[in-house]
Amino acid sequence: MTAKGAKKGMSSGGRVGGDGPGLSGGWVDFHLHSNCSDGSDVPAEVVRRAAAMGMRGLALTDHDSVRGLEEAAASAKLSNLGFVKGVEISAGHGSVEVHVIGLGIDPSEGLFRSTIAALAAGRARRFLDMARRLQETGLPVLEYAEGVLRKGEACGRMNLAAHLREKGITKTVQEGFDRYLKPGGAGYVAKPLVSVDIAVDAVHAAGGLAFVAHPGLSKGLLRILPELLARPFDGIEAYHVSHSAARVEELLRLARTRGLYVSGGSDCHGNIKGHAPEMGRVRVPLAVVRPLLERVGHDDWGVVSPQA
Repeated sequence: MTAKGAKKGMSSGGRVGGDGPGLSGGWVDFHLHSNCSDGSDVPAEVVRRAAAMGMRGLALTDHDSVRGLEEAAASAKLSNLGFVKGVEISAGHGSVEVHVIGLGIDPSEGLFRSTIAALAAGRARRFLDMARRLQETGLPVLEYAEGVLRKGEACGRMNLAAHLREKGITKTVQEGFDRYLKPGGAGYVAKPLVSVDIAVDAVHAAGGLAFVAHPGLSKGLLRILPELLARPFDGIEAYHVSHSAARVEELLRLARTRGLYVSGGSDCHGNIKGHAPEMGRVRVPLAVVRPLLERVGHDDWGVVSPQA
């Protein structure tokens, strides 16, 4: 049965319960990045950091990449941590960029694999185009970019901005974004996106659940949230480092009203930006994600129910 079909048949047990549980059952982080997209750490190190913090489980959700999932899963097993295979797909709806979190996916499924492969190819072309534009302005980054692509390493704006900092061209990663890689900057190239419908279909084809990522990140996302939820999304990422406590409560109420699953996390990229990792700043109660864990076949984490 697809995730879409499961949602239609979901009982009240799939909804967010009451006023929400505390942390007595432990906590999770279902939005984490490794150096397989734009994070600083290898997948195993992401897991080791999670274990050191006392986390009960995690999901690796790299941008348009599943290369780190096997390494992370093996590391989680050694650390006795629960692990969910995830991804963050770059999509668009009208003029608004929308990220779709997929949780509980089978990355080998055909439609999913081809969708991710197409996005990865587009990312590579974009990376080289950005480097060429910066090279034309006198910044020596083209050789670096070509080397990254030859080695099959992660390629994105974050990686390019980090290189500018490492070479002393900028003082911080954020400066690289602000001066060169934001819209209007000399090196900016628009990101390749798939439609939201394609992203959700790919996640469902892979047996996963599709979530609207960090809907409170921008006014544009909040504005189109009703339109997005008219599509077969399974849930909302209510918890996120960009969400205030009031925003989290608002999104939890929305999930209850619509019978949607809830997820969330820190969106940690390690220390690639030169500051302390975000991991630990957002602690999603394990009980809140119990319904989605059961749906994707992870019902053996010893989850404390909201009513316990």
